[in-house]
Amino acid sequence: MPEYAEQKEEIERLIGEINGEFTHSGWVPIHYMFGRVQPSELMAMFQVADIALITPLKDGMNLVAKEFCAAQCDTHGVLILSEFAGAAAELGDYALLVNPHDIVTVAEQIYEAYRMPADERSRRMTAMRDIVKNHTAFDWVDSFLKAAGVDS
Repeated sequence: MPEYAEQKEEIERLIGEINGEFTHSGWVPIHYMFGRVQPSELMAMFQVADIALITPLKDGMNLVAKEFCAAQCDTHGVLILSEFAGAAAELGDYALLVNPHDIVTVAEQIYEAYRMPADERSRRMTAMRDIVKNHTAFDWVDSFLKAAGVDS
């Protein structure tokens, strides 16, 4: 457990440095929250977020990526997604894909997302929202059962 505490402390220190250097009146680059949030609060955060950085090191976080897209009613957000997430297969044509082990590329994609024009943001997010809306959990179950050779 000491290693975890040291990592958390290091993350908090780095966030403090970044926010100390780049914060200006009315804007803070990183809002760091440690702990659980209520689903309604999470949806509100997704709705106002400009960028979601979802970088599991192996398949996972698929629902988080899709929830972010579903919450983006005004289509202004950009999804940066690990190429290892299963959702990358569905959303990868419109999300910015990264290898989370490649820190330089992750940083470059954050910058690209930040600089992305509003019309491109909207085009990409609209496409991802359509994918999320049209590929439900029921579709996933049907495809899984079909791959297993079971009739649904």
